[in-house]
Formats: sequence, C-alpha cells, structure tokens
Amino acid sequence: MAELNDWTCEFNGLVMGEPDSPISIVAVDGLLTLPEVRTSDLTLVQRHGLYAGDDYLGGRTVTMTLEVYGATREEFTDALTSVQAAFTLGTETAFRFRFPGAAADQTAYVMARCRKRSAPLDLNFANRVCNVAVELFATQPYILGDASREVTVRSSVRATQDGGLRFPATMPFTIVAPSAPPPDPVARFRQYGSIAARPVISMTNASNPTLHDDVTKAWFSVAYSGSFSIDSAAERVYDSRGNDITGSVLNGSTWPEYGPGDHRLRLVHGDSLTQANAVLSWVDRWV
Repeated sequence: MAELNDWTCEFNGLVMGEPDSPISIVAVDGLLTLPEVRTSDLTLVQRHGLYAGDDYLGGRTVTMTLEVYGATREEFTDALTSVQAAFTLGTETAFRFRFPGAAADQTAYVMARCRKRSAPLDLNFANRVCNVAVELFATQPYILGDASREVTVRSSVRATQDGGLRFPATMPFTIVAPSAPPPDPVARFRQYGSIAARPVISMTNASNPTLHDDVTKAWFSVAYSGSFSIDSAAERVYDSRGNDITGSVLNGSTWPEYGPGDHRLRLVHGDSLTQANAVLSWVDRWV
C-alpha cells in the first residue's frame, strides 16, 4: 500500500487531509484512547470488595469529524458522494493513518467498519461546507504498524584454517596457535510498539544456538542443529518440515519478547566455522 503523508488518513480507498483536498480532517478520537476494558471480577458473598479477575480489552471505537468543502457545486457534490461511498455498511477494512506523534510517527492502521455517519443540512451546507461525523468500530483493540519489521542476527565465524600445523610442511615445523575467537556481532534495533513484540524467528545453519538479549540478559537456547523456526507468541518451535520440536528448548530459556525501546541481540552456536543466521520478523502494535 502507498505511504501516507503526514496528517492524512485513508479508509475504503478515500484519502483525507491532503493539501488542497476538498475533504479536511477536523478531529480524530479513539486512537490514543484505551479501548473498553472487560473485567471478570467476582462479587464476594457477605464480604466487602470483589475477587480480582483478569481484565481484557474490548473493541476500539474511532470517531472522526471531517469538513467537506467545494469551491464549486460540482466539487462539493463529488466530495460528499465520495465520503458517503467510503463510510457505509461493509466488512472490516483497514483505517490507515499517519499522524505525527501517534504510532511512533509511522503509518499504522486498525481494522474497522463504519457504524455511524452524521451530516447536518444547515446554513453551512448551503455554502458548500458540510461537517461529517463518522464512527468506526474495530473488533480488535490493537493498532498495527503498516509495515512489518525484520532484524537479522548473525553469529561470529572464524577462518577455516586457524592455527595448528599447516601442510605441506617443511622442517623445522611451525605450529601456529589458534587465534582468539572473533567477537559476536551485535544486532541493534528499536522496538517502536507500546506492546512487547513476540517475533517469529527463522534460524538457519545453526548448531545448538542461543540467542542473547544484552539489554534484559534473557537468553533462548534450542538443542537442535539445522534450520528451524521459533514462534514466540505461540511458544512453539518447528523444524524445516513443520514438525514440532518444542521439547528441544533448554530449561531456563525465556521465550523471545522485546518491549518498547532499544535492544541488542547476539547469536552464539556450536559451529565456529559456520555462520548461523536468525531472522526476526514482527509487526509493531499499540494499544
């Protein structure tokens, strides 16, 4: 999808807020607001207070006020018809927006459908100006980044010939001590979402690898050699054929989870002559 400009949004193919556009954005509410919370607290019988249960987020309601203006009667009519066509009954579709400061200055979206539209016929309307209020409802509370994120972490690798007796050899023999192992490459990235990212990790050329987070000091290790994938959200590990090998996760491992802010990752594995790769992918989320 095309990148949006600052202070614009798009729904059902209608882009709003562009300079010189007949459709301007007056106000948007519900993107920075915490969605409705569903509680499962239980009433205590013949006692004060409640038994604390788990809280869950409900759907997200986004309200928006648009100003539709036309320099000519035809422009005003066409713009108003475009708004009516975009904000009508239908299935959930992406409400995309780019508002500086919101969603870490990125283009983001919520999956929503139109539930209400109000547009008065008043004196302003007679002068080709109409304020349209629309209400969108998203069954999922999360705001998602428009583009997926990807970070690659690589292990260190040393030269194939590194120390020992080299052939062909001549007298007197010279035995070279092995060099110190190279430092582990560090992959640095920033997690922009307000909710911790639990990525899918694709591991290749790995021999009993361990992924270290130098910020949290957490680590995740799998006793397996070859290529496999880690689904952090589902807490499952699968080999290249799709077989579940979650039992290979070592005790003490922490499933990869990266909160908002900066992170530094290192990948260590058992074969110093082969470079292992871990590709992390996720989508930033806000609530």
